[in-house]
Amino acid sequence: MSSQVYLLMSLKHDNIIKFYNSWVDDMNKTINLITELFTFGSLRQYRKKHKNVDLKALKNWAKQILRGLHYLHSHNPPIIHRDLKCDNIFVNGNNGEVKIGDLGLAIVM
Repeated sequence: MSSQVYLLMSLKHDNIIKFYNSWVDDMNKTINLITELFTFGSLRQYRKKHKNVDLKALKNWAKQILRGLHYLHSHNPPIIHRDLKCDNIFVNGNNGEVKIGDLGLAIVM
C-alpha cells in the first residue's frame, strides 16, 4: 500500500485526481484514501444519466484524458495506469473537467 500512496502523492497534474491523505483501518481491514471530490462521479455514471453528450464535450474530455496519460507516460521512469476505463475517469461539475483516477494497478516501468 505504501508504494501506491507515495506514487499518488508524487503526481501533480490538472488531469490526474488529487490525492490528499490516507490511513489504514486495522479493525475494518480497509485502506482509506482521501482525494478531491467529483460531483458527477465517474464518466460511466455520467454517461448513464446523460445519453446525448455534445461532440465538442467528448473531444474536450478526450484531450484532457490524453494530457493526463502523457503526463504519466512522460515521468522518468514512466508510469503506466493499466486500468484506464470509464469507471476510472471522473467528471467534475458542469465545467467539463475530467481527471484520471484509481491508480491502484499502476506500475512504474
